Amino acid sequence: MSRILLPFITYIAFLAESTVMQVLAPEHYGWDFLIIPHFAMVLIILMSCYLKPSFGIVYGLIFGLFADLIYTDLIGVYMFSTALVAYFIAVLSRYLFSNFFVTILLSILGVAGLEFLVYGLNSLIGIADVKMADFFYDRLLPTLILNAVFTIIVFYPFAKLLRKIEG
Repeated sequence: MSRILLPFITYIAFLAESTVMQVLAPEHYGWDFLIIPHFAMVLIILMSCYLKPSFGIVYGLIFGLFADLIYTDLIGVYMFSTALVAYFIAVLSRYLFSNFFVTILLSILGVAGLEFLVYGLNSLIGIADVKMADFFYDRLLPTLILNAVFTIIVFYPFAKLLRKIEG
């Protein structure tokens, strides 16, 4: 039952990303920055920390492909970036003591890594023409704050589910 619940919860988190943006879109409030929810990525990062690395990589490939198909015109950027970040977080979590604060830090690091990879790949291809300082202040910081708050909210119930799946 819990193995069926894991993809379902991750899919709901993926759907919630677009729903949250309809409510929290900064342009509705006259703000100039972007907030990008990566709720499915946060759950994939938690999977990478608590389960085998293959879980995070496979879920990263699947949900990264979903993000590419739904949100972007270029297939593969999010798929590659999400799986790569999941792998690196899995490796890092093996060397660090896994507690609440370390997991929050790894989540923030993972979302930042995803954002930098996507920004870098889009800049390399020529899709993004935003300066690094504008990217950092107008997109990265608000995105990290939102996703850190989401990680804090879902950490305990999701970690409990992952421990049940692992054991």
